[in-house]
Amino acid sequence: MARVADALAMLAEPNFDSSHAWVEWESWYSQQSIEPLSGFDEWKLQLYHSYLPPVGGLLDCTPRSFDLQEIRWGNCDRSFLAALNGPDFVASEAVDAGDATTADQRQDIKKTNFERYLKDDDIVFGFELGGVQYAVPRWVLFPHELLNAELQDIPVSLTYCTLCNAPILYDRRVEDETHTFGSSGMLASGNKVMYDEETETLWDQHAGVPIGGPFLDSHPDLVLDQFPITQTTWNEWKTEYPETLALDIETGFDYDYTQYDGNIGFFEHYWNKEEIVQPGVHREDSTLPEKADVYGLPSSDGSEVWVVPVSAVSESGVVASEADGRDIVAVLDATSDVAVYKAPPRPVERVDDGLIDANGTLWSVTRTELVSTGGDTRKRIPGRHGLWFAFRTHYDDVHIVQ
Repeated sequence: MARVADALAMLAEPNFDSSHAWVEWESWYSQQSIEPLSGFDEWKLQLYHSYLPPVGGLLDCTPRSFDLQEIRWGNCDRSFLAALNGPDFVASEAVDAGDATTADQRQDIKKTNFERYLKDDDIVFGFELGGVQYAVPRWVLFPHELLNAELQDIPVSLTYCTLCNAPILYDRRVEDETHTFGSSGMLASGNKVMYDEETETLWDQHAGVPIGGPFLDSHPDLVLDQFPITQTTWNEWKTEYPETLALDIETGFDYDYTQYDGNIGFFEHYWNKEEIVQPGVHREDSTLPEKADVYGLPSSDGSEVWVVPVSAVSESGVVASEADGRDIVAVLDATSDVAVYKAPPRPVERVDDGLIDANGTLWSVTRTELVSTGGDTRKRIPGRHGLWFAFRTHYDDVHIVQ
């Protein structure tokens, strides 16, 4: 590595010599406008075929909608970053550790047939399918970044980009076939590139669209369907949904998941520090900070997205506006996460019992819909979490809703 750094220093002005020199070089390179030499694409494909065949085999696809110069290696490949397929979910009380923070404290809790590992302050990704709630702790999903399961007869894929802090729950069905997704080991503008095992099509994790391979050829306008997902603490999730099921930590993988429990600080630097640049992200001056937490509503064709800053919802209690030609309202739900619904008559006011619309009608806020005192409903609109830069760089048009 030292020789590589020396060679780079001879070719360019910077001379990074810290223990994170490679990251510094990557950040510097991402901000440059460098015209590649003739034959660059062929050279890059040959490099990956030789150095990382699992990555090279996926990258060498046709057609493709991305520029090979913009693709970065994510320091892993599909043989290393294995998806969590078909895990078990169990009753919440079987794995609930409450406020116990140490192994000794957890041993004092009443024994069950399962390990009590979920602590109150753990971040979980919560969702509901067929009227049943599920919770997946972030730190257990971390070394997989992707979970494939069939729950309530619905095949889903819980995808997670660690650099964007973006959990998205997709329907794995494309027409009449169910697909199994995995991580390619590549990044595009700081966001993970997925693939499906059946066709080896490459997919944009954040936009849910094919970007290379068979599906881009046969279904260029395809957008994966998604379900709402909540990012909150285990305590808030189980309090609101006491019948929830939770992931069994005995996944079948010989992983020591505890090394990720409270130990993902490196990625928190990516989430919180503006000076650290995700690989391949070219900085731009914009209305929001690059690392701002936002909640996005993509258009039906996946080309546009309307984003609601989480801070705006937290400060005002409600954000009511228009997105993709429909009136919407964003609130903090019972778990303190953002939820977006089709709006009742605007303007609306947030009150303890729900929302008051322009006609003075009270609407209660449930997970799946708003319900008026007269029985009218407004459905929830599935959206996606993430940092502002991921929305800015992965959609043709981005609109900020405040």
